[in-house]
Amino acid sequence: MTLEQLKYLQAIVEQGSFRAAADVVFRSQSSLSISIQKLEQELGIQLLERNGYRPKLTQEGKAIYEKSKQLLQKSQELKDLAVHLTAGCEAELRLAISCILPIEPIVSVLNHVSTDYPQTRMSMLIENLSGTMERLLDDDADIALTDSFEPNSNLESLLLTEIDFISVVPSTSQWANQADNITEQDLENETIIVMRDTSHHSKRITKGILEGAPQWLVNDFSTKQQVICSGKGWGRMPLHLVKEDIAQGRLTMLTSDDFPTFRVPIHLVRKTHKHTGPVEQMLWSTLQKIDWQTTA
Repeated sequence: MTLEQLKYLQAIVEQGSFRAAADVVFRSQSSLSISIQKLEQELGIQLLERNGYRPKLTQEGKAIYEKSKQLLQKSQELKDLAVHLTAGCEAELRLAISCILPIEPIVSVLNHVSTDYPQTRMSMLIENLSGTMERLLDDDADIALTDSFEPNSNLESLLLTEIDFISVVPSTSQWANQADNITEQDLENETIIVMRDTSHHSKRITKGILEGAPQWLVNDFSTKQQVICSGKGWGRMPLHLVKEDIAQGRLTMLTSDDFPTFRVPIHLVRKTHKHTGPVEQMLWSTLQKIDWQTTA
């Protein structure tokens, strides 16, 4: 059994006759007929009923035909991938993304790039604090969108945006009514919900933690958000993630001098001394064009 025989079978079914199929695959009608007969002999089943005006798949033929379509599709995908790689395009592109960023505009960029390079697989590694840079430096990522960048001669970088962080408590908390004059000392015995640094071997970073306060550690901001909304503890959150919770009365923003809004810079980073393929270059350029003011 060959792919050519399966292509011939597909052409006969789709075109409705041996003559029309022969024109499509650029073979004579007789050679097409002989090829299908050999396929039937090899498989030991009849694929087509030839008694009618048009050839018709037998029950066994239908089963073989459906499977053959899948096989031919995979064969074409393999050929497309080979062409893609021959052209110098990357098989995979990996992004390490800080979890404080809104993901929607990044997905929109990836969709745009994938339209031009559908054979390149996109990987998104959502990391916290040192985790983004560790993925890049360990060659687990090609590009990092990070909140923990430190200048390095081996890295190319640019400032993408800044994310506003605020401190919030559950609106059911006793501190919600004191949001404009609460002090850090008032919260020293309150549980603070803390994001875990996802690095494995780098020096782990902690930000915005009151020393000595009881802590709950969580893996992502979605969990942190749900915990505080449920009435437990307090924490510092990206403003864009909790705007709706504040508007709906689930969370209250602390506005005293001890809890000012602060901004966290986000850098776009990649290594300088490595080959850059066309997909990475397009992604690198397109990420710089995101209007973060409309998303954060």
